[in-house]
Amino acid sequence: MNEHRPARRTPGRAVASTFGVLVGAGALVATSLAGSAVASPASGPGSQDEPLSIMLTNDDGWDAPGITAVYDALVASGHSVTLVAPAANQSGSGARTTYSGALAVGQPEPGKYWVEGSPADAAEFGLSTVFADEAPDLVISGSNTGQNIGAASITSGTVGAAATALNEGVPAIAVSTERAPDGGGPYAETADFVVDLVDSLDEHSKKGAILPTGVGLNVNYPIVDDGGEPEGVEITSTGTGFVDVEHSGGSLPEVGEETTFDIATTMTSETVKGADTTALDEDKVAVTVITGNYDASPGTVGPVRSAIETLG
Repeated sequence: MNEHRPARRTPGRAVASTFGVLVGAGALVATSLAGSAVASPASGPGSQDEPLSIMLTNDDGWDAPGITAVYDALVASGHSVTLVAPAANQSGSGARTTYSGALAVGQPEPGKYWVEGSPADAAEFGLSTVFADEAPDLVISGSNTGQNIGAASITSGTVGAAATALNEGVPAIAVSTERAPDGGGPYAETADFVVDLVDSLDEHSKKGAILPTGVGLNVNYPIVDDGGEPEGVEITSTGTGFVDVEHSGGSLPEVGEETTFDIATTMTSETVKGADTTALDEDKVAVTVITGNYDASPGTVGPVRSAIETLG
């Protein structure tokens, strides 16, 4: 379903990051989530008064299991979905963007495009070219294989693609599925939740913008032991826990030589109350309100303001 139709919402170009907008977004999300049961199945075809125009992307590649599950669920729910995603796995790309040269693009299936570039490249190409006539109502990035939580989310290509859309004035949701030891995850359950979330946001938006301009969501869906249901949905903050990368088994090379190091990662402990890392660890769906830039919240600016103002 890749036909263009006039968007019933015209996304603004300004990027809002004020505290008031974030509070308003949090209230909208809270209201929407309160009416969306985690265990409810995805809505059937024709459940919307008017289907949304959705651009779907990711960082795992256009045919990865997570994005395929979300695509199938959204289409089955009646939405108009166009997929524009990297040709191959681009995990950990952040918002890396190609600014010159050429970009190869293919269409392996109707309404599905691969882009020989990063997730941000795919998002930029989709919004500027595939959706050149009308912006989509929503961009969804994912579902990613593996959670994107804590400080590690800043390097995520999944989140980077969503942030790219937000900076273009288009509402966006990054979605990730907690990774199982065997590399899989509950992709179908994640996809069902995405459909419920989108439909609930749409209903509570009263036909306005799905989310305030410049504001998006970072959603992380948990693995629950024995295939059970999540313990609920929690609106969270981005935690301070992050993936600590360690290098071992080698020594610094001499000039003109090279050395190989082994790489290992561990997740550091959390210090933020109500963090996404904690919620996911408690088998809850973590939903974090995000913006497309790195602005600090107003309360954190004070300690450095006077030092900066003395410089000019």
